[in-house]
Amino acid sequence: MGQMYKSFSKDGMTTSGKTRHVAFLLLPGYSHYSFSAALEPLRSANIVMGRDHFSWSLIGCGEQQVTASNGVACVVDLTLEQVGTLGDVVVLAGSHADPVTTEPAEKWLRFHYRQGGRIRAVSSGVNVLARTGLLDNKRCAAHWEDTPRLREMFPRITVTENIFEAGERISTCAGGAASAHMMLAMLERELGAALALNVATRMVIDRIRDGRDSLNVLPHIRYGTSNRLLLQAIAMMNENISEPVRIKDIAVHLGASIRALERQFKAELGVSPEKFYRHIRLSRARQLLQYSDHSLIEVAAYCGFGTTQILKKHYECIYGKSPRAERQRYRSFLDENHDSVSASILHEVNADY
Repeated sequence: MGQMYKSFSKDGMTTSGKTRHVAFLLLPGYSHYSFSAALEPLRSANIVMGRDHFSWSLIGCGEQQVTASNGVACVVDLTLEQVGTLGDVVVLAGSHADPVTTEPAEKWLRFHYRQGGRIRAVSSGVNVLARTGLLDNKRCAAHWEDTPRLREMFPRITVTENIFEAGERISTCAGGAASAHMMLAMLERELGAALALNVATRMVIDRIRDGRDSLNVLPHIRYGTSNRLLLQAIAMMNENISEPVRIKDIAVHLGASIRALERQFKAELGVSPEKFYRHIRLSRARQLLQYSDHSLIEVAAYCGFGTTQILKKHYECIYGKSPRAERQRYRSFLDENHDSVSASILHEVNADY
C-alpha cells in the first residue's frame, strides 16, 4: 500500500459566498499524475488571488480510500452515498476500470448531469463517462491509449486528437499534463487570461496549450524521430489501416521518391516503411483482440490483412503467438489480475525498433 493522505479542502461539500467548489470523483486505478495536474491549478489560483476562491473534496465510489495506478492510497472525504448537491465534478478512473464496479458512479453522473451539474472527465475517466451515454453525439478528447477502444465501442462519440475538448457542461481531456491545461483554460475563461498566466508561471508551465492542440504535438516522443517527412508518412499510415496505401503512393503524395523515403526510414527508424506500416496495423489488430469482441475475420479485415491466415502469419512473427492465443492470454490475464491490472501501452510501434 502506498502513502495515504487526506484532501486539504477546507470544508467538504459546503459552498459559500464566492467560493467555487470542485469535487474529484476518484475510481480505482486512476492516474495520480492526472489528478494532481487537475487539482494544482485550483490551489495555485487561490494563492495568486490571495483568497480561497476554490475549495475541493475527494469522493469515492463506496470506498473510504482509493488506490491510484502508482499504488498511492488516497483517503476520500465522502462516498457517493454521502454526497449532496454539487456544481463541478472531475472524474478519474483506471484504464481497466471494470464496468460492473463503476456502474454506481455512472448512475450518479447521469443524476448529477440531470440536476444541472458540470462534469470534467480526465484520462480514462472518459471511458466511464462514455458509458453513461452523456457523450453521445459530442466531441471528446481521450488519452491515445484509450482512443481506439472508445472509437470501437462508442460510435456515436466523435473522439478527436485534441488534448482536451471544453463544452458548456461537459469537458474531456487526455490526462497527464493536458489535465492542467484544461483547468488553465477554465481559469482563463472564468477569471481572465492574466490570472491563468500567473498560475501557469507558478506551475512552471511555459505555454498554455489550446484544446485544439493535437495529442501528437510532440510526435517525436512517440515515434522517436523529428523528421517531418517520416512523421507525415506515419500519419498517412495511421489514417489508412483498413485499406493500406502503397508506399509508392505515400511517397508521391508527400513529394518524395520511394528511395528517399526508404532511406530515411531505415536511417532514423532502422526499418523499411513497409515493415513499419505493417507493424502499425498489427498493433491495431492487437488492440482489437484485447479490447473488442470482433471475430478474427473482422479484425483481419479491419487492419488490412484480408484473411485470418495472413494476419496469423505476420502476427506470429512480431508477437510470437497467434491472434487467437493473444486474445485468450489477455482475457486470462484480466481474470487473474482483476484488482491489480495496470495500464498497458496500446500503440507499440517503437517497442520493437
